[in-house]
Amino acid sequence: MSVRLEDIVRGRVTLFNIFIAIVVIAIITGFINPKFWEPGNWQALLTWYLGLSVLAMGESMVLITGGIDLSVGSIASASSMLLAIALDRWGLPLALSIVFVLIVTTLIGMFHGFFVSIFSPPLPQIMPAFIITLADNIFWGGFATAITLGWPIPLYKYSDLSVIATPWMLALILIIVAVISIYIQRYSIIGRYIYAIGGNIEAARLSGVPINKTRVFAYSYSALCAGIAGIIFTALMMTGYPGVGRGQELYAIASNAIGGVSLAGGEGIALGAAIGAFLITLIRNALVLSGVTPYWYDPITGVILGVAVTIDLYRRVRGVR
Repeated sequence: MSVRLEDIVRGRVTLFNIFIAIVVIAIITGFINPKFWEPGNWQALLTWYLGLSVLAMGESMVLITGGIDLSVGSIASASSMLLAIALDRWGLPLALSIVFVLIVTTLIGMFHGFFVSIFSPPLPQIMPAFIITLADNIFWGGFATAITLGWPIPLYKYSDLSVIATPWMLALILIIVAVISIYIQRYSIIGRYIYAIGGNIEAARLSGVPINKTRVFAYSYSALCAGIAGIIFTALMMTGYPGVGRGQELYAIASNAIGGVSLAGGEGIALGAAIGAFLITLIRNALVLSGVTPYWYDPITGVILGVAVTIDLYRRVRGVR
């Protein structure tokens, strides 16, 4: 895809706009608080960014199909608790525990895809997607709390788990997920199906696109990435914590909206979602270093999401005219 200089100047290239925003925020924050440039701050910023970026890239698969997944935050919380239980209570090896968690989360995503396929048509796919993923958001968030009555499970004695939290391993996980996501979306047959469904589902149906199988794949991939994010969060804290993914689904959606993934479907790429996640993480870090009270973090993020969605809708309206 070629990019013209005129498009960049007029602000039509989303990723370039995000890059400019990142540079501006970094300069302003560094001026307000020089500690922003310290290696320790950047290590903390990048460490917590990686989990959200994986979550956002998985969410991008569903959003591009024209659906939505509101359960990824709770699935991350459930995967954190399931990993802790498999390690601490069942005595399973770390590798087997991780495989168990990823299988469970993938099955959850498959269920979401089957549910959407059963009820769409006759309903627009966004309706059953919203209903089932919202229900599972509540269920799995409650499940993560109920199985231990809200108590976290310390995992400090499992030194092999801490390897996942090392910078090089986190970077490797991010690169692997990013490469797989971009390859699927841009260079695979199922990626073409995903964009076709999000662009015009009826035209895709008439063209012979296997809509139901594609949607099952998209929701399964989203849940799988949520499971990976939950494992990352658990390794960072060395604790199975039932609230680790609470509210993260909103940040994942916001990351996609900011990164150019259309919430109406058919547009965007996982790389944009990952860059959008970095911008959100950077903003939260800037708020901390600027001395803003934590009570304002979510309202400010909500404003950012609202602006991003409004810009997305405006672009689509202009494209229709």
